[in-house]
Amino acid sequence: MERVELKAKVRESKGKNAAYRQRVNEEIPAILYGKKEEGLSLTLNAKEVLKTLRTDRGRNVMLNLKIDGKADAIVMFKEIQKHPVTEKIIHVDLYKINMLEEIIVLVKTKISGEAPGVKLGGVLEQPLRQLRLKALPDRIPDAVIVDVSGLNINDSIHVEDLKLGEGIKALDNKRDVVATVSVVKEEVEPVPGEVAPDAPTGPEVIGEKEREEKRLATEKEKEEKGKEKSEAKEEAKKDAKK
Repeated sequence: MERVELKAKVRESKGKNAAYRQRVNEEIPAILYGKKEEGLSLTLNAKEVLKTLRTDRGRNVMLNLKIDGKADAIVMFKEIQKHPVTEKIIHVDLYKINMLEEIIVLVKTKISGEAPGVKLGGVLEQPLRQLRLKALPDRIPDAVIVDVSGLNINDSIHVEDLKLGEGIKALDNKRDVVATVSVVKEEVEPVPGEVAPDAPTGPEVIGEKEREEKRLATEKEKEEKGKEKSEAKEEAKKDAKK
């Protein structure tokens, strides 16, 4: 695996003022960590760091760190801190790696090929865009290639289906979906003034009809009761005359 050279200087002055002066001079304060070693304060060139991060490997790039007055070290980025507003890098943590010990890194997934399901109207989706891989440093790939040339509609590729290569293990759930071809249901736009076939009738209309029927029935009932009372009074009058 190709390594990228990065130069560094040992940083003697520390504190916020020193860090500020370094950033003004387009330098980035950094710390190098090693197994069972104390952190070493360094200064990196900002342009060189940005150039390094633009490689295909991005943050997973393996660096041959050349430190003034110190032995060279094989390192990788551990943490990159950025300014919340300007997005400029304000601090970097590096760590020494042992080529004989496995490491865990995040690696992006990359789609390859054309899915037949897409030609039939399906949509290719990529839910998992990076994987957590564990392997020896020189076996970490630039990206995990996901071949979708066999995907029809409703087909999926899971983590367990990926071919990662010898000695590379994915730490994500094996049933997690990496890529899938799904069907998008078309929404039919209703014609202005036309009610959709499945559209429910308005509850207000039903309520008005029921209320009207109930009102008519009540009035009829009142009318009948009034008639009955009138007839009863007439009968009472007749009985009184007798």
